[in-house]
Amino acid sequence: MRINNKEFREWTADDLQVLLKNDAYRENNFIEYKVNFASLIDKNHRKEKQAEFRNDVCSFANADGGYIFYGIGETFGVASILMGISIPNIDRFELDRRNELQAIRPTVPEVDFSFISLQDDKYVVVLHIQRGMYKPYITEEPEGQFHFYIRHGNKKQAMSYTEIRNGFLNAAMLSEDIKIFRKERLEEHITEMKKPFALVQVIPATFRSDYVPVYNMYREGKLNFDALFNGMIYDRAVPNVDGVYFPDYSKQRDFEKLQIFNNGTVELKIDFEIREQNSRSQQLKTERYLITFDFLDELKKLIQGTSQMHQKLGRSTAMYVCVTIVGCKDLWNYTVNAYGANTPTKVDRNQIVCTPIEIRNIQDDEQVREGIENCIRMTKYSLGIRL
Repeated sequence: MRINNKEFREWTADDLQVLLKNDAYRENNFIEYKVNFASLIDKNHRKEKQAEFRNDVCSFANADGGYIFYGIGETFGVASILMGISIPNIDRFELDRRNELQAIRPTVPEVDFSFISLQDDKYVVVLHIQRGMYKPYITEEPEGQFHFYIRHGNKKQAMSYTEIRNGFLNAAMLSEDIKIFRKERLEEHITEMKKPFALVQVIPATFRSDYVPVYNMYREGKLNFDALFNGMIYDRAVPNVDGVYFPDYSKQRDFEKLQIFNNGTVELKIDFEIREQNSRSQQLKTERYLITFDFLDELKKLIQGTSQMHQKLGRSTAMYVCVTIVGCKDLWNYTVNAYGANTPTKVDRNQIVCTPIEIRNIQDDEQVREGIENCIRMTKYSLGIRL
């Protein structure tokens, strides 16, 4: 949602004036106004109000996401007055709220906080709840009571059996659809296989329904692929039926191919370097060694570039990093130190399909860093490299 053509993080007290008596911003499936934060006011029923807060967040996450404005009064669903909330310490306020959300299952949905200063140490607190990727979300209250809520219109309602069932089915379908997509793309590259290679896809959880016109955004200067994926691109972007790709007509660097899909997926195919050297134990025998250093460095850059691209797009969806390795069976893993724990090992199979590594929010730098570390660790283990 934009106010005065500004995004969520840019809103000021002056921008909030636009909401007042404006039917265009009436409470609906995406907007709710609350004059105060109930658990701070009604201390006699604090636990009940904290549960209500969790249920409100779940209701938006189980629908299509939205915004809750605390400190704005409403009349018949239309914002009527900026009251603000007295908050002595906004960092402590946010920490307490995030702690209260820990009772949500299966995991806490993505929630962003913004504190818009009014006067006299009062703030309008805006919560931006992202559309949940792991729905249905439930709140687990004391004594084993579970509650499913969803936002319909201007209110939260208990989820129906069908809505709950569809939520669980959708989660299962996402995993299966990612498998199908990986298989289709792998078959495409195997047909032109020249050397052992790795195929990496960074797939958004929304890839089945999302559409990003990447070539148009490139032409309009909104996406600078050279800056985002530095070192992986050797010519200008060319559109195709899936999105854009970057051909190397000179055939000097055709060992590396980058593809960016209109569904938000980024894919890199890179051929492995293979070195030959004499065996230490049998001087007359030549062994072939798999070199992974360049690949792991490119893997890191691919994830970082994808993160930056989605920051430009303003999308904070969950991502799944999928690594598939083909044609490396019986190759030795090259190591700098070939003694002790780092003694080389052989790859034990011809096709390695690594378990997807999840990055819950591709815009979160810390989660991206952890995702890169987990992905590199998983890839090394899958090749039989001992750490």
